[in-house]
Amino acid sequence: MVTPKDHINFKALKLSSEIDEEIMDCAIAFIEPNGGGPLPDHTHEHDHLFTVISGEIEIRLGDKKRIVTEGMSFRVPGKTLHSVWNVSTKIAKVLGVSLNTK
Repeated sequence: MVTPKDHINFKALKLSSEIDEEIMDCAIAFIEPNGGGPLPDHTHEHDHLFTVISGEIEIRLGDKKRIVTEGMSFRVPGKTLHSVWNVSTKIAKVLGVSLNTK
């Protein structure tokens, strides 16, 4: 497991990469309470699809925030300023899929 650059109390395990033309990669993240990232929020070309396996996360989208709880998924457009944070009191386990938008 690795801590991605500019993330705090966040460990990720890559599950696979270069899956097909649409799915770039997928990983599972273990985010401690008050952990997340990146700092500062960022943008990129690809989208993310986040599915919360357990716990709860807050996805920051510019000046908006979206709470995503266990069993829920949320797609983040890559060109939108964003970051992901654990605002709960237990570790959040999140499946993240990077989607090629080209």
